[in-house]
Amino acid sequence: MTEISPMRAAEARLTLGVAAARTGEIEEAIGMGTAALEANRKSLPSLLLVADELDKELRAHYPREAATRDFHERIMTIKRGAAGPSFRSESYQ
Repeated sequence: MTEISPMRAAEARLTLGVAAARTGEIEEAIGMGTAALEANRKSLPSLLLVADELDKELRAHYPREAATRDFHERIMTIKRGAAGPSFRSESYQ
């Protein structure tokens, strides 16, 4: 099945991931976030705005989980690639 609006679908998955993180469903949150980041997308800055919200929720509620650290690193890797060599990432806290 081909999605007609992959960016909207990716953003919706991230939003569902935020909701899942807030209700204690870390596996669901990570799954939604991962699926969103793997989507065929056109507007990376827009997607990263929503992904940042999920990243913050995961780090706030599940700071010791390996999946949280992995998701955070994935976001930071995407940001480094999107911003080029002058981008400085925040460290994992």
